[in-house]
Amino acid sequence: MISTLKAKKKHPSLPHRKRDFHLNFSELGSGWKIFAKRRWKFLIFCLALAAFLEIFIFNLPFWETISSSPSFEPLSSSNTQGLAMDSKNDTKVAGREVRDPQVNIDLQSESPIKFVRLIENPGLKNTPGMQFRVVSFLAGSSEPHASNYWQQLNPSCPTSLYINASGAYKHIQIQVRSDPGKLFDFYGVVINPRVPFDASPLRILLMILFIILSLFLGPASPLYKLDLDLRSLFQISLVVLSTLLLMAFYVGIWYIFEARRIYVGDVGGAPYEVYDILAKSLLHGRLFLDYPVNPQLAALKNPYNYASWHAIWEHPGKSGITVYWDCAFYHGKYYCYFGVIPALLLFVPFSLITGGRSLPTADAALIFSLLSLISLTLLVFKVAKDRLKECSPGACLLVTWICAIGCGLFFEVFQADTYAIPITCSFFFTFFGLWCWEMSKRRKKGLAHINSWWAFFGSLFMASNLGSRPQFEIASILAVAIFWRSIFKDRSLFSKRSVLPSIFICLPYCFVFPLLLVYNHARFGSPFSFGNTYQLTVYDVEKEKWPKVGTLSILYYYLFEPASLQAAFPFIFEPLPDLQVWQWEGPWIGGLFSALTPAFFFIFLIPWTFSRKRKADTVSVLKDEGYGTYSSRRGLISLMGFTLFWILLAALADSYLAGLMQHYVCDFGAPTALLFIVGVLPLLSLSDSNSHYLQWGYLLRLLLFSALFYSILFHFFACFVNAGDGDIFNQIPRLFFHVKNWFLFLN
Repeated sequence: MISTLKAKKKHPSLPHRKRDFHLNFSELGSGWKIFAKRRWKFLIFCLALAAFLEIFIFNLPFWETISSSPSFEPLSSSNTQGLAMDSKNDTKVAGREVRDPQVNIDLQSESPIKFVRLIENPGLKNTPGMQFRVVSFLAGSSEPHASNYWQQLNPSCPTSLYINASGAYKHIQIQVRSDPGKLFDFYGVVINPRVPFDASPLRILLMILFIILSLFLGPASPLYKLDLDLRSLFQISLVVLSTLLLMAFYVGIWYIFEARRIYVGDVGGAPYEVYDILAKSLLHGRLFLDYPVNPQLAALKNPYNYASWHAIWEHPGKSGITVYWDCAFYHGKYYCYFGVIPALLLFVPFSLITGGRSLPTADAALIFSLLSLISLTLLVFKVAKDRLKECSPGACLLVTWICAIGCGLFFEVFQADTYAIPITCSFFFTFFGLWCWEMSKRRKKGLAHINSWWAFFGSLFMASNLGSRPQFEIASILAVAIFWRSIFKDRSLFSKRSVLPSIFICLPYCFVFPLLLVYNHARFGSPFSFGNTYQLTVYDVEKEKWPKVGTLSILYYYLFEPASLQAAFPFIFEPLPDLQVWQWEGPWIGGLFSALTPAFFFIFLIPWTFSRKRKADTVSVLKDEGYGTYSSRRGLISLMGFTLFWILLAALADSYLAGLMQHYVCDFGAPTALLFIVGVLPLLSLSDSNSHYLQWGYLLRLLLFSALFYSILFHFFACFVNAGDGDIFNQIPRLFFHVKNWFLFLN
């Protein structure tokens, strides 16, 4: 029955497995030709839907006001409340100071008021910090009621000055509030203006991305009806194009949100270029950072007290030297407490090749993130190829996109500051190291064999985590599950016939760890001190210990805090964490499972998939690795168990030692992605090949694909939440209001 269903699910025209790999370009062309033939109707439907949305939905205000009759209303004391007016000067004079933080503009019209445009004074500079809302009055009533949320406003951005007044009332009031003492920079309003047509390139690109994903990864895609064959040029081209598209998406996020402009330099003591300074110091034979030290800071008995160093930062005194916070300060010198290996791997070579030029931090974070995407893709397809008997390229690509968007890398690219460097570097090290370990397992003359060089490089990358992001070093325990049979079954490791592979797999740990400990001792006098206890941060790391009782509440926020949604742009707002006890709280938008990546909830189906009741079903899709399919099942369960231990240990460590911060999601988001890969791929294969679960295959793919769409949209709009150093409202107001204006048709 299974073989019959398998034969039915394959499309007879699509190219399949070849015995020998060769450059069969005719197979490549025929594969794409048949795929296009199968999907051209759906492509036309998607393009028509996108065109309809772009022309008629997002530009609905243009069509609603195309025949309107605008009327101008000057602002004066007769129709405003709270506005300081000077009777001797014209109302057009800029610089009328707000006495009350809120100004109420009363507007009445003979026809219903659908839209209003505020008229700003010419020559304005960036003046953020203003908000507005609309208050409506029923006919014949003086009782107001608010008709929408408080929304952002910036007089220097024309796209923010159009206000949707719903069109249901003839009498409304525009309430504008600002900080006390700020200027009210408007001299008039236009009632029912003609809203211009706006074809947004960014919106069009985002819809094209969704069309491509729907075309290839939608639940009805023919890619789910193919068997994975990495000797097929057609499937290889699919994997390459998917990876390039994923990389292009992250490059676009990095470019659009101007990470290179925001996270550059050491403005106000923010150590955005600490890795570049560390690389220059290493090249000059110094272990400390070449930052000037304020004499007042050096004279403090306890410089790690926040009140002490922050007072010097605010008033540096005669020297004028600022305090470089979030660096380690030890014996009158600054040190980098972040891992040194990213500097040795990227910043030092860049400086040597370019003759001493600086590599911007944001560029390095992007490079490591792109390498992470490549390593993630390699590992997904390696797991599918070596551990599953039946798996489709569509399932592998869908899982790759879900993990790449939801594992935490998105935030590291968006806010590509110093903290992102060790995290993205270790993400790359870990997944590439795991891939190398999987590549090392070979069969030679019918016997299991470990390739020494693949094992060596896998261990080298995994051991390097200690010098980048130590939390990722926990992943080294996965070697127990990966090489268990190699050690205790076929004796291809740690036996007389496997001396060389055994030496090579252990060698990196034997020289990387000691070198890092010597580096620590040379800086701080102790091999086990990485410098984090000497950092200048918001609390004294050594003396101010956080209560252990707060760990579980932070763990809840990290994993299960629901998304905080609203009806107004950006549709997401930053919740106020209630940790009950004192602990560090950074900008926060929601938990990994319940807000960022709801697709990861399918991890909880793993116990159901691998239960005793479905043992025979699961082994039907697992590949025999030489010890029987039931042994393969036990090996996969073992790998998932060690990965779950990695997730819990990393999440608990971050919850107790680091507090609540969006950057740290990647520490446990990465192992969660790995658990999703090894746990959900068999579920997808099972629902595509087993007669008992075939009816659930389409629904499962639909739910996962919908969750992927949600994750992309949630992460995109979360970038506009006004929190953190990357506050787009203040940093890039033109982008903020350009995207906000997409939804002008919403009340």
